[in-house]
Amino acid sequence: MSQRDPIIIEKNQEDLKNDAKIRELWMKNICDHDKYAKFKIKETYDFIIVGAGTAGCVLARELIHGIPNINILVLEAGGPNAHSNGLISLPCTWFQVFQLYDHDWGYVTQEQKMKSHVNPIKEAAVKNGIPYPRGKVWGGCSSLNAMIYLRGQAKQYNDWAAQGPEYKIWDWDHCLEAFKVLENNLRENPDEKFKQLHGFNGLHHVQDCGVYDILSGLVDAAKNLGIPYNDDFNGERQNGVGIYQFTNGEGKRCSLADCYLRDALKKVEFHPGSEPNGFGKVVAVDIRSYAHVLEIIWDEENKKENVAIGVRYFCNGTVREAFIAPKGEVIICSGAINSPQILMLSGVGPKENLEANNIKVRKELPVGRNLLDHPSCLFSAKSTSEKIRHWSSGSEVGIIHKANVEGKIPCKEDFFDENPDIQIIAMLLRPCLEPSVDDSFDGIGLLSVLNIPSSVGYLELNSNNPFDQPRIHLNYFEKPEDLYRIISSLKLSREIIKQPPLSTVYNVKEIGINDEFGQWITNGDDLSDEDWEKLVFEKSNTTFHPSGTVKMAPESKGGVVNHRLQVYGTKNLRVIDASIFPYIPSGNTNAPTAMVAWKASRLIIEDYMKKNQKLLILRSSVI
Repeated sequence: MSQRDPIIIEKNQEDLKNDAKIRELWMKNICDHDKYAKFKIKETYDFIIVGAGTAGCVLARELIHGIPNINILVLEAGGPNAHSNGLISLPCTWFQVFQLYDHDWGYVTQEQKMKSHVNPIKEAAVKNGIPYPRGKVWGGCSSLNAMIYLRGQAKQYNDWAAQGPEYKIWDWDHCLEAFKVLENNLRENPDEKFKQLHGFNGLHHVQDCGVYDILSGLVDAAKNLGIPYNDDFNGERQNGVGIYQFTNGEGKRCSLADCYLRDALKKVEFHPGSEPNGFGKVVAVDIRSYAHVLEIIWDEENKKENVAIGVRYFCNGTVREAFIAPKGEVIICSGAINSPQILMLSGVGPKENLEANNIKVRKELPVGRNLLDHPSCLFSAKSTSEKIRHWSSGSEVGIIHKANVEGKIPCKEDFFDENPDIQIIAMLLRPCLEPSVDDSFDGIGLLSVLNIPSSVGYLELNSNNPFDQPRIHLNYFEKPEDLYRIISSLKLSREIIKQPPLSTVYNVKEIGINDEFGQWITNGDDLSDEDWEKLVFEKSNTTFHPSGTVKMAPESKGGVVNHRLQVYGTKNLRVIDASIFPYIPSGNTNAPTAMVAWKASRLIIEDYMKKNQKLLILRSSVI
C-alpha cells in the first residue's frame, strides 16, 4: 500500500443508493436467518470486559493469568487491528492511522462560544465542532496514537491519593511500581538512575528512536535559548528539551493488543466438569468483534440493589445477551466517551439528562461531568525543500516547559521549573495537521499542548438511542489562564524557529500568521495578545486525551467510582479506563491508562479470591 495519505472520494447519489440496497439485502438475510433460529445459547462468563482498548487488553491478560479456571468475554465494537495491519504497525504512518474511518467512532464535538479574555467587551467567537477521534479497533487508541510514552508528573498521582486514606494505593510510588511492571524498556546501556525508574521485563515495548534532519536541529535551537536537555521525560524531572521514547518494538508499533491481548489469547485450557455428565469448562479469553454494547443487564428480582448480571449487545444484526457467573463482574473499559454513555443508557448518571431521554434512573451520579483533555494549538513553519526525511515517525522531539500565566515568553526560570504545564510536540508537517500544505511541502509543526488545564468540559446523552453520539462539550480555554499559557508557549515556539541551526541551515520561516497561507494580522512581527487569541480560537484542537468522565473520588466530592473503581450504588460493576482519572496526567495518557488497568487487575483478583474463600467456608460449614 502506498504510504501517501488515503485517497478520499466523495460519495455520489448512486453510491448512497447502492449502500442502502446492500443494507436492505443484509437485513433480509438476518430476518430470514432469525426465522429458523429457534434457540439461543446462554452466554455465561466469569468476567465480561466491555472494550478491547488499552485498559481492556491489559485486564484480559492479567485476569486470565491471575485467577485460576476462569473464562472472559471481551466485547469490542471495532475489528482486529490486523484489518489495517500495514498502516497501524508502521510508526511512520501514524498520521494516517487516526484518519481510518473503519477504526474511529467518528465523534464530533459541539460548537463552542469562546468569550474573549483579552478584550471582554468583544463579541464571543463561535468555534465549530471538531472531529474527536477515538479508537474502535483491537488496542483502541494504542493502535491509532502517535506512540509517545509519557507517564506524567508524580504530583498528579499524589493528588489522586490525597482524596482520602483509602486512595493511598494511587500515590506515585504505587503507580510507579505498576508502570515498571508493564514496561519492557529497550534503551541501550541505561544508567543506574534510569534502571531505578523503568521496567525491563514487561510486555509493553518502549524504546528510543533516532532523530533525523531538522528535528535534531530543533534540539540545538532550543538549547540555544537556554532550555535544558532532558534525556528521560519519565525520569526524576519532566522539564527540558529531549527525544521521546515510543511504544515501539522491532521497528513496529507495540499496541496493547499486540503485547497484552495476544498474550491473553494464548491461554486455552479445558477442565473436566465434576458434575455427572458435566461437559466441563473451557478456560480462555473470547473476543467478540463488531459487538456494540447497548446497556447493562440488572437483576430485576433484587429491588433493593442495582446488581449487574450481564450486558445486552448488538452483533451481526442480532441482539445478544451475556451474563456473569457467581463472583463475576461486568467491567466497562470503553474509554472516556463510551464508558459514561453506557452507564447513562443503563440508568446511572445525572437525573435530569436521563429523565429527559426517558431512561429509568437507577443511581444518580455525575457521570459525564469532569471531561478533561489536553487542548493544543499548532505553530507551523516551512523549511528548505528536501531537508526532511518523511519516513521517520515524525514526532521524536519534545519540549516540556512552564508557561507564563500572563502570556509572555517564558524566561530561564520557567525553563528550569520542575512543575511544567506545557508540552511542545515537534513533528514533521503533514496535510492532515496543516490543511494549507500538501505532500510536496517541507516543514515542521510545533504543537503546544496544555498538559495541566484548568477548564473542564462535560458530555451528555443526545437520546436513548445507543447508536447515537453523545453531545461533547469541551469548554476549551474557558478559564483565562489556559488561554494565556498556550499563548506563552506559541510565543516560545516563534522564538525557537529564529535560532540556529533552524534559521540558518534549514531556513525555517513561520507560516499561518502573515503570509500566503493565512493573513492573521497586518504586521507579522507585531502580534498583540488579541491577535494570538484569535489564532488560538481558530486553530486550537484536541490532542486526543479525553478523560475524567467517570471520576474516581469520594461520592460526596463528585465521584462516580470509588478507590477500587467500583461504581457507587451498584454491585458487580467497575469502570477501568482513562475516564476514572480524577485529574489528568501531565502528558500523553496511554501509559497511565495501562497503569490503571494493571493496578485494577490486582484489586479484582484480590476481591475474587476473597469471594472464593468465603464460598469455601460456607460450603464447609454446610458439610
